[in-house]
Amino acid sequence: MPSRILVIDIPSNGHLFPKLAVVAELVGRGHHVTYVTIEDFAEKVRGTGAEVLAYASVDPLRSLAGGDVTPTEAFFRENVAILHAIEAHYGDERPDLIAYDEAAFQAGRILREVWGLPAVHLAPSFVSNAHYSYFERIFALAPDFRLTDPVEEISAFLEGYGLAEKVQDFLWTKREPDELTIVFIPRRLQPAHETFGDRFVFIGSSVGERSFLDGWQPSGDGLPVVLISLGTVNNQHLDFFRTAVEAFRDQPLHAVISVGDGVDPADLAPLPPNVEVHRWVRHLHVLEHAAAFVTHGGTGSLAEALHTGTPLVVVPQGVDILPYTERITELGLGTVLPPGEVTVDSLRAALLTVTQDQALAATVAGFRQHTHESGGPRRAADAIENYLTQEQR
Repeated sequence: MPSRILVIDIPSNGHLFPKLAVVAELVGRGHHVTYVTIEDFAEKVRGTGAEVLAYASVDPLRSLAGGDVTPTEAFFRENVAILHAIEAHYGDERPDLIAYDEAAFQAGRILREVWGLPAVHLAPSFVSNAHYSYFERIFALAPDFRLTDPVEEISAFLEGYGLAEKVQDFLWTKREPDELTIVFIPRRLQPAHETFGDRFVFIGSSVGERSFLDGWQPSGDGLPVVLISLGTVNNQHLDFFRTAVEAFRDQPLHAVISVGDGVDPADLAPLPPNVEVHRWVRHLHVLEHAAAFVTHGGTGSLAEALHTGTPLVVVPQGVDILPYTERITELGLGTVLPPGEVTVDSLRAALLTVTQDQALAATVAGFRQHTHESGGPRRAADAIENYLTQEQR
């Protein structure tokens, strides 16, 4: 039976992109999906057939760059803006199900409590339980990093909803999903994966067509292809991309560099004939032909590489990536090159390592099969439908 599903997200391509194929699957099955996002992302969402509920973002990523607020303050205030927009839109009406992104969990949980509706947690990254904590692992790997919730600010806001006594359920540092959780990675990538029960549905990759990105075809030069990208957020690193261009100059490789909005491609000119630069390109089209992927190591990029069976050179950007780099090393899926150690020679050496290691190639091939067997968007839609049916009984 068709249902009305509310999807709550934050303004980040890395969080948006994996959900689009799942939303398209739900819409294709006859469900009415309302997707909460900013106007800049509206057309990408409408391409799935979903309705867009646009809101005015407080721009948490820019706030963080300015250093005026902490991450937890910035994202809590973004959650407040999202919540107010949803309340204004729905009034006395209600959807049948709430599905909220891991970074929009405060808005999602408030609505779950106040509206008394079933909710699904959408996790593009590692999840936590009693046996593994993503944030505790970050703190262990980066001892100087601190993350403190604005408890008084959150408590005061929750008071208006009669939820102040449940403030622990709304803190980033205490966040653990307690509902059905769709995880956008293959199960074996998750640390301590054997301790996560059936409430956690690991769907592998959720890539979709993403027609709003530039297409790509092999150049025909017959050279092995390498994709280089630092993701969609922390990509303002001109020196890194210049080093990558020089690393491929006069090498028997064809490099495809994706810079997003962080760098002007013109600043990398002149380019050698075996290097091409794009702002946005469909990574999957490149990775299907790639011998290696030089990446910042976010789970969206990792899931794409595992989907295509592409070895990894991870250049982590930020402490939040460190648990992923640790896991990639543990599993033997690639190598890690710290940002401060990136040179022309070290990048070439890292690529040589991952492209000539036969044991690594076999491990990556096994993970490709595991990723494809995880079910992708169809399994996510099945799990959501089954959960909603159970809740409506």
